[in-house]
Amino acid sequence: MKPLTYRLPDGTIPVLVSADTPDLLQGEAAALLSYATDHLEVAPQAIADMLFRTRIARRHRALAMVADRDELLGALRAMLDGREHPALIRTNAAATVRRVAYVFPGQGVQRPGMGKLFYESIPAFRSEVDRCAEAFASPLGESPLDYLLDEHLPAEDTAGTVQPALFTQMAGLAAMWRSFGLAPNITIGHSQGEIAAAYVSGTITLADSVSVVGIRARAADEFESGDYAMAVVAADRDTCEDLLARCSGWAQLSVINSPSMMGISGDRETVQDIVDTLTARGTFARVIRVQYPAHTSLINELAEKVRADTQRELQNPKFLDTDIDCLGATLGGPIAQDLSVDQYWFWNLRNTVRFDKAIAAALPLGIDTFVELAEHPTLQLAIQENLAALHDGDERATMVVGTSNRTATDLSEFTRNLAQLAVHDLAYPWGSLGTEPDGPAPLPLLDFPNTRMHETRLWQLYRSVLRHTAEPAPEPVAETAPARLFVEEWVRLSQRSLVPPRVLGIVDHAGACAELATALCLAAGDVGATAHLISDESNSIRNDFNTLAILLPQSPKLDDDCAAAAEVANFFSNRTWWPGLNDAITDCWLVTVGGEAVAADDTPPDPVHAAASAGFRSIGADHPGVGFRHLDLPAGLTTSKSADAILAALHTAEESELALRNGALYAKRIVVGDPCVADSDSARPEHVLIIGGTGNLGLEFCDHFVQRGARRITLVSRSGETTAVADRLQQIRSAAPTQIHVIRCDVGDQAAVSRLAAENQDAPADLIVHAAVNYSPIELADITAEKVDQALRAKVVGISHVLETYPRTDNCRVILCSSARATIGGRGQVVYAAANRMLDAMAHRLRAEGLDCVSVQWGQWTVHFELDATSTAQLAAIGVIPMSPADALAVGMTRFRGNAIVLAYDFDRARPMLEAYGYGPLVSQLTSPVAETSAPRAKASRSPAAETDVSRRFMSLLAQAIGADSVENIDITIPMVAIGLDSLRALELRRRVKTEFNRDLEISDLLGGASMADLLTKLSN
Repeated sequence: MKPLTYRLPDGTIPVLVSADTPDLLQGEAAALLSYATDHLEVAPQAIADMLFRTRIARRHRALAMVADRDELLGALRAMLDGREHPALIRTNAAATVRRVAYVFPGQGVQRPGMGKLFYESIPAFRSEVDRCAEAFASPLGESPLDYLLDEHLPAEDTAGTVQPALFTQMAGLAAMWRSFGLAPNITIGHSQGEIAAAYVSGTITLADSVSVVGIRARAADEFESGDYAMAVVAADRDTCEDLLARCSGWAQLSVINSPSMMGISGDRETVQDIVDTLTARGTFARVIRVQYPAHTSLINELAEKVRADTQRELQNPKFLDTDIDCLGATLGGPIAQDLSVDQYWFWNLRNTVRFDKAIAAALPLGIDTFVELAEHPTLQLAIQENLAALHDGDERATMVVGTSNRTATDLSEFTRNLAQLAVHDLAYPWGSLGTEPDGPAPLPLLDFPNTRMHETRLWQLYRSVLRHTAEPAPEPVAETAPARLFVEEWVRLSQRSLVPPRVLGIVDHAGACAELATALCLAAGDVGATAHLISDESNSIRNDFNTLAILLPQSPKLDDDCAAAAEVANFFSNRTWWPGLNDAITDCWLVTVGGEAVAADDTPPDPVHAAASAGFRSIGADHPGVGFRHLDLPAGLTTSKSADAILAALHTAEESELALRNGALYAKRIVVGDPCVADSDSARPEHVLIIGGTGNLGLEFCDHFVQRGARRITLVSRSGETTAVADRLQQIRSAAPTQIHVIRCDVGDQAAVSRLAAENQDAPADLIVHAAVNYSPIELADITAEKVDQALRAKVVGISHVLETYPRTDNCRVILCSSARATIGGRGQVVYAAANRMLDAMAHRLRAEGLDCVSVQWGQWTVHFELDATSTAQLAAIGVIPMSPADALAVGMTRFRGNAIVLAYDFDRARPMLEAYGYGPLVSQLTSPVAETSAPRAKASRSPAAETDVSRRFMSLLAQAIGADSVENIDITIPMVAIGLDSLRALELRRRVKTEFNRDLEISDLLGGASMADLLTKLSN
């Protein structure tokens, strides 16, 4: 077989650049640019074909759609510079396997000649349209081809003319998309579009589709003698119903497209009055070309005739079985095979259109890509608004694209939409763009650049996963990445996926949760599950258990951190709560009480339960394939009344960290954080006390504060000033005349800390940094109370002694150095993760008591503080990259509202590993940093100059979207719909604002009367 020649539908050449990571993608682009620049004789077509012939399309992609050499060079340069280019489409995140819905709109945007461009250009479209036209010719006596192809025909709007043409157009567009490799997983129909959706899915035959279209059109035209109209309005349901209630004429709400996109049908004069009222308010409203009272109670008059005609004319009285689900707006859900077709198609004409419910029904089916099959966009805004509402304002990774627009004179708009989907779909068949060339097969290009790969990363990843501990661990790869600031955030789950009913083993090791354990066993049957208590005597599990639920009793009030540390030591050394696993268990839940700070009114986390959950996560690293998951209850929710809520949580799919609060279920997310203020580290501290000050981390802090002009620094450690420490301090002291004192003291010894405090009564600290590290990689089976006590002695108990005793100023700031292991554990990290999570909980408590205190979970540093080579390799495998101290401290020393995480990572490498161990949802809102600096991003008020810049940029985007020549004459105080913003232009403005500002504009704002000034205010916040 000859190698293929690749072309896009509009005739441009697809030059696909792809790689496994964003940095490799830049390397690929640079190599191609160099090759194209040095080889003037090689045409872009040859480069494109060579790429498709020799490389698979990898996850990170950019597609240059070029006509000539200059366009190719310009697109590659723009890619390297991070600029937009009209010929370039790229992904912001890794491509994924997409599930596609074809969306078929209803009547209202038709026009003569709407199929001409596609008919003349796309063979698949032409073939399907001819097939449909032939099917319509006999029963209707006329062909829809005249309306589709002759743009000079009068714009006749009778249903008998336009509905066959619309069906044929949509069927042809479906064939066109399929011919370019994008087939649907489901179809979604809106009003009349349901007929095309059912046909394309295979739910009905073409012959029956033609009959339904004819029956429906004849019924609609029976109302031609009346004076009816239909309108689409950008208003919510309450607004529409209020307007309808105040009308003297007749009209009804007939379409619910989305929360703020509705349709009304009724007497023409009444409909026009409502449109005029909304327009006067600055709200988008428009009469559409439908001349019968669609989807209203008047259609009931046609019930008998429509159903009788359908029963007589259709060959199949039931819907057909098919592999492609069809969702309809008639019922807002699937067209079921057991429904009678005569009943359904009458409902389709009469019922209120519930497009919003149809979109909602698509999401549980895994649909993340919506393609509207129409010459001009009509439903894209509604789809986007529904997705935003269903995802609580977060549209996540969903895509919504159209086919073309009515002003198109060529296939460039369709090509761009196709290219958008192709670069984002990991499974897109690029061969669909290829044809076999005439003549001999071209020879491979000489000197063509090789594919860029990170071979060491793959070796490191598999070495860590497979645990070849008998061989020496590989040396860490020398990599760099900017340190970034993250925070934990709890989000309320408005919807969630469920697992099938489970067989649960309930562990009540302390016997203090007997009431709750019994209630769980009794209530399990109500959800189809079964639950049994694992007895203390046997502490064994049945072979049919597939889920463990370990219940921790609410802790008694503890006097101090020493008592909490003792409880944690007892928990991990006396493991009566751990029954082990059988081969059937896929999920292990630890149920804690008050171990997380979730809601604003939560008390500080219980340090014992916080530590238990962090250590529990690390146990999961020894059991790949088993989800070690955590559910936190509020204090007092351990009675039998909470059994139903707990069982519901335990049947939640995928989530690794859940919490019940105020009757709702919350899930933990790691998100990008912001400091409170800009440049907050500029204040010069008077006296810095650093615990663990002579360790590697403590000395980095010392150097940092010397550089910032601290007058006095006290370094406290058990070892004191060794020769190596003295050499390092000599270097540090040379930078500034700071007084640096090194004091030998075991902070785990209360008496020693008291002596230290007494010696420094005249020098209170205004900044305390707890940098003590006692790295303790211990396997679960080897944990003893003594080892846990040793790990917690300096990490938790010691800083507690210092804060109780050491003199400090009234405005003293305290920084507790925790570890990212507290959030994402690791093999052998049970005690280490637990100790650091206790620091996080301590910081919450101290803030509640009025102390300026935060806990910072640090990632890996370029100096591996007590980390051996194996642990370093494990971190590398999950994408954690060593941070330079200066980089890390520049981010981590800014002021935070609460606890924070500072680390550098390669999220593309991290994602597969994190997902394999159940952390996928926890980090679902993170992406790899692209073209970001390592400096902290301050959430400070913008300067007047910055505000002016935002205004200027936004006005420019609006002018481009509405086609204005300049921005000077735009009145920013009037509604944007009054200056020419319609639904299509709103789509374009929304896209441009997302690209420019990374902000999503609300559809209700764009079309609901908001002015430019209103949106500027939102963008400035």
